[in-house]
Amino acid sequence: MVTAADLMLSTTDVHQLCSKVWLEESNEEQIDYFAALAWSVICEPGDAFAGQLVSTFGAARSLALELRKTSASEYVSLFLEAGSDWLEMQKFGRFERTLADARERWLPRFSISKVTSAIDAMAALNGWFISEQSNQWPKSLEDLGNHSPRGLWGIGQPQAMESHAVAIVGSRIATSYGEQVTGELIAPLVSRGYAVVSGGAYGIDAQAHRATLALGAETIAVMAGGLDRLYPSGNRELFSDVAERGLILSEMPPGAEPTKWRFLQRNRLIAGLGQATLVIEATARSGAVSTANRAADLGRPVGAVPGPINSPNSDGCHQLIRDGKAQLISCSTDILELLGESTATLTEDAGLGALETRVLDVIGLSSANLAKICHDGGLTRSEAELGLAGLSLLGFIEQDSLGWRRRL
Repeated sequence: MVTAADLMLSTTDVHQLCSKVWLEESNEEQIDYFAALAWSVICEPGDAFAGQLVSTFGAARSLALELRKTSASEYVSLFLEAGSDWLEMQKFGRFERTLADARERWLPRFSISKVTSAIDAMAALNGWFISEQSNQWPKSLEDLGNHSPRGLWGIGQPQAMESHAVAIVGSRIATSYGEQVTGELIAPLVSRGYAVVSGGAYGIDAQAHRATLALGAETIAVMAGGLDRLYPSGNRELFSDVAERGLILSEMPPGAEPTKWRFLQRNRLIAGLGQATLVIEATARSGAVSTANRAADLGRPVGAVPGPINSPNSDGCHQLIRDGKAQLISCSTDILELLGESTATLTEDAGLGALETRVLDVIGLSSANLAKICHDGGLTRSEAELGLAGLSLLGFIEQDSLGWRRRL
């Protein structure tokens, strides 16, 4: 049993610090919670050695062991006592050297003042922190193993992590084609209750967030740096909307810069949070392709939207499809099949939802555009788009030059 004293703090200090970023729904031990938070400040994303310590001994005990500078030989004994296979540790090379290197990396951040500063900065943003022991922790991240984050810092609605989610990523320099495809493929996902995860960047990422919000659904933006340094700054208005109606996440504490390494590591979280990953426009060496590869490594399905053969913006998608890492996605049915969803067409006699029925009534036996559907059906744009998405998915309607019409 690890106590506050083992962490060189008083129980009162631990409680006061944790309460600033503690979610009311949490029921974990505050000592473990504080230790996970401290590890989040101490180590870089994807630190597998820190992950090995925490997974073997728990966040609190591993932090206490490091505070008293446990020797390498003692660690070996402790691993054996814990039932850990010592041979597994050989993947880290010579343990003494690995331990020394880790401590050299961690030492500059091994400070209660840095932990306190991160907590205070997050509290100022009305944000929160959760650890792997929290009720709200997304279980899908467990597939990352020792590369799982030590915790997540968030602004917004934590319940967004409870939804099934699809990761949608793509080029920062999106074409009109890419933006249109993004909106068309998101609508059927939203109608099935999926949240959309992306990286908040310009281009496809931003379009994915905006399209999801426009449909009244939840979206999650995963940042590479601290949440007091949202990037890109030009998307601040979008981030404000995401935080209000969805969620912004990072494994990095406030104050952390969004560096290239952290962007690459951030991609594993986007892939881990998504039940599947969809790439819409991407160059061959883009971050979107990196995210797709991370998803494939996790055994998650990957889809890619093809584009013009002479467009560098689609080279990454074509490469993923050619290499067999992604399924070709050309319509809403494809992405739902990627997710294992049933796409069987229902007959009209089986009954439609309220939105689908109202939209179909307006379309009638002729055709109608979105403006007419909203006006005649007394629907908001989001409601009309959801109804259209449902009808299109079920095969009742198709799009023509005038808008939408019943499929013959």
